[in-house]
Formats: sequence, C-alpha cells, structure tokens
Amino acid sequence: MSLFEYKAYSTHPEIIRQAEVLVEEMLSLRQRKPNKNDKTQYLKWMKVAIAGLYLIGGYQKDSVQIPVSRNLYYGKTRRNKLYQPELLKCFMWLRDAGYMQETKPAHQDKNGNWTPAAYALTRKWLDVACQFSPYHERRDQILKSVVRNPSLPVIELRKDGKRMRTNPHKEKWLWEKRIKAYNERLTYFDFRLNRELIPPVTFSITRIFNDGSYDRGGRYYSTAQGFKSQLRLHLTINNEPVVEVDYRGLHPSLLYQRAGLEEPTEDAYTIDGYPRKLVKKAFNILINRKKPAPATKSLIFYLNKNKKEYVDDKHPIPPTIDTAYCEALEKAIRDRHKPIEHFFCTGVGLELQNHDSLLCSHIFDYFLAKTGSIVLAVHDSFIVKQSDIQHLAEAFRYAEFAVAKSLGIPYREPLLEAERITEIDSYKQDLNQYFGSIIDSKVTEEKSLIANLNTELESLDDIESLADEDADYANELP
Repeated sequence: MSLFEYKAYSTHPEIIRQAEVLVEEMLSLRQRKPNKNDKTQYLKWMKVAIAGLYLIGGYQKDSVQIPVSRNLYYGKTRRNKLYQPELLKCFMWLRDAGYMQETKPAHQDKNGNWTPAAYALTRKWLDVACQFSPYHERRDQILKSVVRNPSLPVIELRKDGKRMRTNPHKEKWLWEKRIKAYNERLTYFDFRLNRELIPPVTFSITRIFNDGSYDRGGRYYSTAQGFKSQLRLHLTINNEPVVEVDYRGLHPSLLYQRAGLEEPTEDAYTIDGYPRKLVKKAFNILINRKKPAPATKSLIFYLNKNKKEYVDDKHPIPPTIDTAYCEALEKAIRDRHKPIEHFFCTGVGLELQNHDSLLCSHIFDYFLAKTGSIVLAVHDSFIVKQSDIQHLAEAFRYAEFAVAKSLGIPYREPLLEAERITEIDSYKQDLNQYFGSIIDSKVTEEKSLIANLNTELESLDDIESLADEDADYANELP
C-alpha cells in the first residue's frame, strides 16, 4: 500500500458537492459553530481528503497509509504545507464517523521506523459517494479530475533532509512556469495501467534541490517514479503503448565529458565478478560521498540494506557484504575508471544530478514548446507514446546541445537504450530512422499485471523519501 496522496486535489462538481455534504455533517455536530473563513478552510481540505481517498477506490482498490500524528500537522514539526490541521481534523472525523476504517494499526519496523496506520473506505463512504458518481464512466471522469494541489510548491530547497526557505534565483520564475505548464499538460492525456485509469496527479512533478544550493540536485520527482520498471512499460498514453528510452551509464559518461576525455565503449557498470546493479550502486555511493576515501563503511552500510536487489545468476554475492568485499569492489571500480578516479569521494554526485536535471528540463521544454504531446521522466529515463519517437530523438539532441553550450563543455552524442513490451507497426522503422546507431533496443517479456495494482505499489515512497535517497551516501556511517 502507498502513502495517502497529499498532492491530490479536484474541483470536479461531484467532489465539491460531496465535500459540502460531509463538511455540513461534520460541523453540525459541533456546539460552537465555525465562522465563514473556518468553514471555507474545512471545505478546501475536505476536497483534498476526498480526492485522495477516491484514488483508493480507483486505481489502488485497497488500503492507504495516513499519518495522523499531530506533530506532522502543527507548528515547526509540520511536514509541509499540505499537512494542515484542518486536513487532520477531516481525517479523524471521517474515521470516527465510519466513512473509513483502520485496516492495520501504526507500527514500528525492525529498524524502529514508524509505519502509519492503514485505512480503507467503508460501505458508508461508498453509499454516499454513489449519490454523486453512480456510474463507472463518471468515476473515471472524477479520477481524471484529480490533479495537483495548488497549495503545494513546485520548487523545494532541501538540506540534510529538511526543507529550507527557497532563496531568490534569476531563473526561478522559469522553473516554476515550466513545471506548472507541464502539470497542466498532463491533464490532457489518458494514462492507464491494465486499462485502469491513472489520474494526472500521479505524474505531476516537483523539482527538489539539495544541500541548500540551486547548483546541487534539482531533479524532478513524481509519485509515479516509485513504479517498478516492468510496470512502467505497461503504461498506455491515450490507448497507445509506450517506449522508455534511457541514458546508458549517464553519470560516468558526464564525468568523462567533464574531464574532456573520450568515454570508453564498454558498459561503465560491467566489472568481472560483480553484479552490474551492485556496481552501479557502489559507483553512485563513491561519487556522492563527500568524505575522503576509502568508502568502505558507506559501502558496507548501503549495499547490505538492499542486497537482494543485486543478486544475479552469474555473480553471487556473500550473505553479508563485508569489509574485504567492499575494499575489493572499490578497487575494481577505481581501476576500471582510472581517468575519472579523482572525482570519487568529492560529493560530485549532486552536481551530476543537477546536470541531468538540466537535460530533463530541456526535454520538457521541447515537448511543451514544439509538440502537443507529453513525455514522462524518471531522471535519465523518458517515456513517450511510440508515435512520439521522432519528437523524443529531437528533444535528446536539443537538450545535449543546449546544456553543453550553457556549461561550456564539449557536445557528446548520447548513448541510449530503448525498452518496450508491445509495439506499433512503425516502431522499429522510427527508432532506426530518428535515433540511428546511438540507441540499442530491447524487448521486455510481457508479464501479466495482477488485477490489484496496489500490490505493485507496495514499495512506493513519497517524493520526499525519493529525493532524500538520491542525496544520500554523503556521510561516514558506523
């Protein structure tokens, strides 16, 4: 199950009417009647609650985690602008009035981290909802109306996992204009998984900078970035299959470009004796770490956290990744990338994230200005309708030229990889015609999607967690 979608908001007439009915019922039980402004605030945040809860009945069809700790909604400990006291009161009333019920209590995991309680919609909720959206078509219409909450900032500045006040910047207005235009463009398209409608809010983006600097980080984050790669390839946009095109070894490539060196033709993360995914993770730790080498302790800590992800049939790893293993791995990576070894353990990773965010920005700009279509992004990976292959190829080259010019570095021809499950008739021809030799194509075996997509979203984190993970690996850990 996933966290309640705080970004959700809708001005659909049925949601407005349902919010009015529920707010009237909630306030009628109070001895002290609220003033007009208070009632307006309750109505606003009840619409947020309803829009988010509709996602449970829409594409999740199960429970959702809702944090109800007062500390998250009040004072200095408030998590963000969407964690408002009025929203918490709406949640608590909906629970107490029987519109939603707790399916799993809040609990601590083995590491001592708290997991919020899970809630599901009740029969009482569905009986009321049916008064406003009785038909399946109407339900899809309402889900499609669930967009990004306008109260949520589109730019965030973070340091050590905490939000900071955003400082002035000469291009900040342009960043905000781009993101708002992109989030609005999303509402023109029909996104589906296994024929199940996915509302636009799922793909709405926030740009998050790190280390309190607009020169570090700056990647774009959306809830959909928690989708597994296999799940993303099942997406359809306006009933058309998609292709996902991503850079091959982007950060190593950017480091060679920065050093003025020609990039090796071999895959940057392929090293004999080690799983590729593990090498990629270790490489990211080395470029994000700010303390001097060796990075043994950081490698031990982070590689052991999710070691099951790195296992493959050809390269077994020990049950516990220990000091000797990490020392040998770090040496192998350094030997493999001797020309750019001096970048390791300097914290350059967040600078490279800023670089790839610039590429992403220009790809967004191309689609917004030159096409009537949409591109979905997961940092250095881009998803489009297969009929938009030409646009994507042109967007890649435009972005590379624009960013190279702005940074004063040589232009590089990107090495790319395309992945899809099904294809339209012109797919192969378009891929060869518009990308040529810079792209490799592979077919992913189609796996049946389970009817309940919520199971596929169990590991889905909120965007704050995703951003913090990207900014990790910087400190020496015990």
